[in-house]
Amino acid sequence: MVRVNRVRRIIRKVDPWTVLKVSFVFNFIISLTIVLGFSILWVLLVNAGVPQGLEEIARRLALLDDNASLVGNVESLFSSVLFFAIVYLLTQTAITTLGAFFYNLISDLVGGIEVIVLEESYNEINSKSTPNNSKNENTETAVMPFSKTIGRFKKSRNKSDEFIVPEMPRPDVPRDIEEETLTETLKSYPENDTEQ
Repeated sequence: MVRVNRVRRIIRKVDPWTVLKVSFVFNFIISLTIVLGFSILWVLLVNAGVPQGLEEIARRLALLDDNASLVGNVESLFSSVLFFAIVYLLTQTAITTLGAFFYNLISDLVGGIEVIVLEESYNEINSKSTPNNSKNENTETAVMPFSKTIGRFKKSRNKSDEFIVPEMPRPDVPRDIEEETLTETLKSYPENDTEQ
């Protein structure tokens, strides 16, 4: 049997080295997602002709010269996206690690964050049972569904065989208003017909 206890835990210290490793990997995945997402989006936009359409609109509005390009060099665009992803990776990792240091300093003053945890424990009685008892339990569990089915069948059979007592006439209602008397109800009952 499982027993659940509520336990209060206090987080007093966070290891900055583990925070650094976890935040670096997490932010690296986000940075990689940004770079790959921008690359895929750029390829889809170029295939759809969006940058060329924007350049054509800018030329018609006289915002752009005939031989100038709105997008410019694609390599500089990708290098700026890559630079942004690297800066994001380093700054977020540094901020998270500094946050762990500050948390350790503040928890020394305040006492940390309190967390309520549910702890499961198992009964030792079941684990200390002998092999003979476990064999008997297995035999009982194998027979139990069959015996339960037979018991249910007997109960349903006994319920259908029970004699249902009809309602007695009410004393506050006059007899001439009632539809049937008790003797008429008993005469019309099917079992009494078969006995006669």
